[in-house]
Amino acid sequence: MRFLYLPLTLLILLVLESVAVRFIPKSITISDLIYIPHWILVFSLLILLFYDRNHTYHGIINGVIFGALFELVYTDLVGVYLLAYGIALYLVHLLTKVLQQNFAVSFLLVTLSIVVAEFILYFIYSLVGQVDMTVNQFVQLRLIPTTLSNILFLLIIYPFFAKRLTKWQEEDQQIK
Repeated sequence: MRFLYLPLTLLILLVLESVAVRFIPKSITISDLIYIPHWILVFSLLILLFYDRNHTYHGIINGVIFGALFELVYTDLVGVYLLAYGIALYLVHLLTKVLQQNFAVSFLLVTLSIVVAEFILYFIYSLVGQVDMTVNQFVQLRLIPTTLSNILFLLIIYPFFAKRLTKWQEEDQQIK
């Protein structure tokens, strides 16, 4: 039953991502700023940092699968989030081999992965003509607000899931 904790949490986050946008105050939504919740990516990164070991890929696999589900539910172009999340998660997986696991590193890696994923999304969407923004507009109107809102989400869930993911990983190791 314990093996369902990660996918179930990601499924709940998939549903809550669409609801979260509705809770943004009207004064903020009137402006041109765009806030995109990447909660699946943030939680997949926590899985990668606190649940995975050097030889496991639960964070990448779950992130890619739920990124694809996000596309099927919310977007018109299939494969973009799968690619962006996959590249961002794999980059973090490579970096975790040389970095320690603590809050500061988690904060930096989440920020890096959101920026990487957003630039991949921007590049692909502008390549196919769905986005008509300059890079400066993209950075000011989408990248910065999206990154800050997802960092806020990290600050909220980090205390709850960092220790819990480590505990789940230790329990899974004892079973094996």
